[in-house]
Amino acid sequence: MAVHITRIHRAWRPVALLIIALGASLPLGAKPPLTVAWNHWPPFSYINPQGTLDGLDVTLTSQILRQAGLETRFRNLPWARALHLIELQQLDLAMGALDTPERRQFARFSVPYRRSTFVLLSNNPIPGHANPWQRIQSLPDLCQQTALRLGKLRGTRPTQQMEDCPALKSATEYNADDRLIDLLLARRLDGVIMEWQYARYRLTQLGAEKVISCQLLLH
Repeated sequence: MAVHITRIHRAWRPVALLIIALGASLPLGAKPPLTVAWNHWPPFSYINPQGTLDGLDVTLTSQILRQAGLETRFRNLPWARALHLIELQQLDLAMGALDTPERRQFARFSVPYRRSTFVLLSNNPIPGHANPWQRIQSLPDLCQQTALRLGKLRGTRPTQQMEDCPALKSATEYNADDRLIDLLLARRLDGVIMEWQYARYRLTQLGAEKVISCQLLLH
């Protein structure tokens, strides 16, 4: 993505399989194929030009479960719906989930199988208008901002310091990354927090990479 990167602060976050507690302890011979949720989220999960399910999460999950001697059946579900079904014990796995205390109330996690980078995206400043990002040089600078309209994907924690960062803690949550990008491009949000690889893919697809600036949040 050929965006202008104003400042770079690395924010690596572990991502793990989300696994329900029941069923995982059953003998292998008694298990039906595990149902794994996926949704369209390139480059992690998507239907490729050949019409088959593909993506980094799909490949890694398939390999991990196959090596464990487990069969899988992928099911296309919105992320919020997948979490709800896991809570109801009607779904076995969801890919690419962050480990949070709230989710540990109804699920357990595998060890992380990849790491993720979150970025804060903003529109390029309008010529002749004040740039709200001009004085923001670090995460502490961002945390002191009270007037910025920020958005993030529901349930994500882009930095471990989030509880101590009022600006991030008060970010409005949305159910889809595409909604975040739409609101950002419409300038209804000043900044959005999302996964770097998907942001790069989607902005390139929209031809919006030249009008968006990004900075990586400090971990």
